[in-house]
Amino acid sequence: MAMEVADVDRKQERMEDKRASSNGQETSPRIIIDSSYIRGMKQDGAPLRTIREQGGRIVVTDTLLFELFSTSNADQWNGSKRKLVGYRDAIEVWAHVSEMYRVELKKNRPYGNPFHIEGTKRFQKMLAEDPQYEPNNRDGIIKEARQEREGPDIPELFHNFSELSEKPEFEEIRAKIKDKLPHDKEVVQTCYDLINDPSSIRSVIKEISSVVRNDGTVSLNLNPQDVNEKWVLWHFSKSLLTVFCDCLRQGKDTFRKLSKGHKKRLINVKHDLDYLILLGFADAIASRKTKEELFYYRRWMFGDRSKPSISTYENERIGLFVQNLSQISKITICVSEQLDGYTCALDSWSRISPKIRDSEELPASVFISHGTKGYFELFHGSTWKYITEILTGYSAADLRASGGIVFVDPRTEEILFEPSAHHV
Repeated sequence: MAMEVADVDRKQERMEDKRASSNGQETSPRIIIDSSYIRGMKQDGAPLRTIREQGGRIVVTDTLLFELFSTSNADQWNGSKRKLVGYRDAIEVWAHVSEMYRVELKKNRPYGNPFHIEGTKRFQKMLAEDPQYEPNNRDGIIKEARQEREGPDIPELFHNFSELSEKPEFEEIRAKIKDKLPHDKEVVQTCYDLINDPSSIRSVIKEISSVVRNDGTVSLNLNPQDVNEKWVLWHFSKSLLTVFCDCLRQGKDTFRKLSKGHKKRLINVKHDLDYLILLGFADAIASRKTKEELFYYRRWMFGDRSKPSISTYENERIGLFVQNLSQISKITICVSEQLDGYTCALDSWSRISPKIRDSEELPASVFISHGTKGYFELFHGSTWKYITEILTGYSAADLRASGGIVFVDPRTEEILFEPSAHHV
């Protein structure tokens, strides 16, 4: 009887997730807008019009609303709302990162689509009825939100990573990237490899769950091996590895100088990471930060191909950018080399493609060890067919006939293998 009740609960949760994601735009390109992008554009918000006209969705995160609303200059908040008014029908408001992974820790399952139905409705209604509306207790709301987001745990978080970076097992990584620029080719590849290594991610998840258990605030039975890219917790852990990688790059004392100015910088880094965690569920980000942490952290976490960035305000270039996102027809399987084999996973666009079966049983990735299948056989034998079917739920022949399949290296964008008719 208990098993039957549990099964009903799980089915109900899946139904709720499906309703939350049924906003009629599942296959539209989702582009996260950060504060630098919206503040820099003209009052007519023309770039947003181009995104909407090309079928894109404008993702407004909880972090963006906080950054805009909490500015000391109220005119910036009102100005940003005026830029959004004409395109409110294309806006999606997404939930806050911390709220989502708390739900995951409590329920031991992926949160699901971060699209926040009620938040989106309220924000669209506010823009439609009175974009100049200001709450009477604005200062109190800002103070409470800032205390929640910018508390003492942030410098402590970075301090802990500074201590972790001194461990001898990371000496080889530190030697490769220490004192180098964040855009250095070796830095990008080394950090990408560490941050996207499933074993490293699950090690961080294990530490997170351990802290939660010791705290006693959440009762959970979380197995890190069950966590994958569908979880916000997975991308949150990647963001922590990103900070850790930067600790190694800059030196062990970087995050111990917790002066007032340095603490403010760490808070800004945390806000950047909130955008990037949610980028794991979007298709691109619009940002004017082309030299700051958000820009190179994005490259480390996702690579340039799978989660591109748009920094322009030129309508033609934005139009082409969104069109290219929309017109991806091939199923793309990313192949990442590990120490003892290869991990194969669908890229972000392929995961939401209508060519993928809607099944809770499909794995997020497939690992092929060197001892099982060599690199040559992976792409020129029959193994690739099985990988394709496992990840998509369809036969390789069906996918080949409906647009194609391609295996790529997500770091370099090199096409490793593209099966033709004679392969199938």
